[in-house]
Amino acid sequence: MRPVAAPAAGSPPPRGRGHFIGASLLAFSLVALSVVLMFPDAVRSSPSTIRLVAEEFRFTPKEVTIPTGDIAFAVTNQGEIEHNLAVEDPGGKRVVQIAIIEPGETKSITASLPAGTYVIYCTLPGHREAGMAATLRVRP
Repeated sequence: MRPVAAPAAGSPPPRGRGHFIGASLLAFSLVALSVVLMFPDAVRSSPSTIRLVAEEFRFTPKEVTIPTGDIAFAVTNQGEIEHNLAVEDPGGKRVVQIAIIEPGETKSITASLPAGTYVIYCTLPGHREAGMAATLRVRP
């Protein structure tokens, strides 16, 4: 075996495969960051999902907090009768609705909501009045 000579004092360490990989990762990261900054819509995340259970006469969970943006409402009717879903904005306007959800059925809808406090409720006669409502807080 031949002895390996130590690098001369003051000279840079030898560059091998590790240096090449590190430089490649840095270059790739810079390109990816540039794409994100130039085309932010191209890297949209999937919507936040709110999973609700509807049954006589309530929604579970009773309160939900979620960030602004696209929100997917997935509602499962675990009750014995049909229900539906409506979301009312802070001004009292209905902004989301699933018409009818039969017992045992799950239905979904997606909406983009700005920050605010919303009311989730069932619009079938007497259901909201019986307590079938929940609070949705959309935070910035």
